[in-house]
Amino acid sequence: VQKDELLGPARLKLAEAYMKQGNGAGALAEYVRAADLLPNDVDTQVKAATLLGLARRFEDARARADKALAIDPKNVDALVVRANALASLTDLDGALKEMQEALSIDPRASIETNLGAIQAAKGDLKGAEASFRGAVETDPKSVAAQVALGQFLWSSGRAADAESAFKAALALDGEHLLAHRALAVFYLQSNRAPEAEPHLKKVAEIMKTPAATLGLVDYYLGTRRPDDAKAVLAEMSKDERYWALAQARLADVQFAEGKRDEALKTIGEVVAKAPTLGAARVVRGRLLLAGGKPEEALTDAQAAVAQDATAIDAQFLLGSVQEARRDLDAAAAAYNEVLKLNPRAAGAQVRLAMVEMQRNALPAATQLAEQVVQAQPGNVTAQLVLARALLGRGDLDRSSSVTQGLLKEFPNVAQVHNQAGLVALARKDRAGARTAFDRALTLNPGLMEPLMSLVSMDVQDGKGPAARERVQARLDKGTPTSSLLALAGTTWAATGDLAGAESFLKRAIETDSSNFEAYSALARVYVAQRKPDAAVAEFDRLIAKQPNAVGAQTMAALILQGQGKESEAQQRYERLVEANPRAAVAANNLAWMYASRGENLDKALARLETAVDKRLQSEQRGKSEPQLDLS
Repeated sequence: VQKDELLGPARLKLAEAYMKQGNGAGALAEYVRAADLLPNDVDTQVKAATLLGLARRFEDARARADKALAIDPKNVDALVVRANALASLTDLDGALKEMQEALSIDPRASIETNLGAIQAAKGDLKGAEASFRGAVETDPKSVAAQVALGQFLWSSGRAADAESAFKAALALDGEHLLAHRALAVFYLQSNRAPEAEPHLKKVAEIMKTPAATLGLVDYYLGTRRPDDAKAVLAEMSKDERYWALAQARLADVQFAEGKRDEALKTIGEVVAKAPTLGAARVVRGRLLLAGGKPEEALTDAQAAVAQDATAIDAQFLLGSVQEARRDLDAAAAAYNEVLKLNPRAAGAQVRLAMVEMQRNALPAATQLAEQVVQAQPGNVTAQLVLARALLGRGDLDRSSSVTQGLLKEFPNVAQVHNQAGLVALARKDRAGARTAFDRALTLNPGLMEPLMSLVSMDVQDGKGPAARERVQARLDKGTPTSSLLALAGTTWAATGDLAGAESFLKRAIETDSSNFEAYSALARVYVAQRKPDAAVAEFDRLIAKQPNAVGAQTMAALILQGQGKESEAQQRYERLVEANPRAAVAANNLAWMYASRGENLDKALARLETAVDKRLQSEQRGKSEPQLDLS
């Protein structure tokens, strides 16, 4: 290939070599290149189409299948690939037609199982079962046909019949990978984990791949057997090819056991010896993020994504880090990349819903959460996000209904009681809210949100000493987090102790330099202390870390304007409006500056129209930009 990039047969052989190595991405790229260079080779077109389908590039898969069928209209494999692509693109009628044609040409068991899957997707369960059973009759020795029948029966709620089908598959071939995998998954998802162990061991033994071995490690960790997990990893580490992967996983295990320093040391050695191993970067990034070091975690997350942009765990880590850094646009972009790679990644959907909620895109947050709840009714986090998004949209009845359902199903989950407190507050039931928040803290004393809510209620009710006492009690329990120190700072400020507030907020920033709320709160304290230069400096520090922070940029300009530094304030407003034309307060104030001097009146009018439009949208959403009282 290096000698001749257009040599199709060499591309094809390279693709086959990659397939034998288990390098799916490399194989896909080379099969596609080979298919382009060998346009009349039906088999190559079908292979490219098959891998494109596995990569969830269904439109491309269909196009490749069409090329194969243009050469050989009766090519069964091409018909099957095209049918599967159509089914994935929700053209079930077209898929059914293609699969029936393929079956009429070649009545293979595998085609019958594909036909059954499409019939099931269309809701024709009777026809689907007939097709799956027909596949078993066509080839009674086919393990794949028995497994497909078992999967259909399981999805139809007939667990006992499904287990029988899976066992029948294993009886046909006791060493068959598919049969062992099917039984392992069946037992795990049926809460019969001990019965899954022998099948997971067999999968690892047959495959002899890192992924299969790590699957066994995950099983041991999930069943609280860390020593067994470490024993498997120790054996895996003896092979130089897999040492880095095994040690990276060991660091995860050590961290889960509370051995944070040991875990960081282990993963540090892996990164030093294998700096291009994305999996190691992901593990270290997760550990750093869990340790409250999002800036350091960002470096590893970006390195992992740079090494492989299709690695789901790397993209998810990047989203988590950017979310922790409060760069919500970047977090949303990363989570969306995860969903492009795997549209059914519920974890990414939930996180994206939470990000959209923070961005005040409540309809999008609601839709995402509802999708997860529909697919996974037992997903507590998704239901909590849904309840919160509905509450933010003012749909109090639906939010309350979801929350009440959670209270019945998960009465001992602290976050559920916290949500119940928020609903009670929205209903102006302050006594009920206090009860719910207290219950949340009883179940999980480390939660911040119910504590913040109770402190806020104390301050609103004129109970300043009680608010401070509540925060101090938490401070006395151990090394405080940045969030707790920031809460102490805002509480002390609200109760008149600005010097104490300043001290707490500085400590919050020292503890976590990415705590943007602490920067903003400290700047407000400086304004209250009549230290405008110090306030602007804090906002500028925040802006340096979060360039898209419209509120911080606006407040800095407002302070300068209040100091009479009109020229500097105007320059800041202009930069802000140029970067974000819909920054309403900046647009309004800039328009006033232009108009008061009789300059740029057309611009002034445009700025005011933008400001009014933005303000109306904000009021409709129930949220506006942060304001600063300079009086």
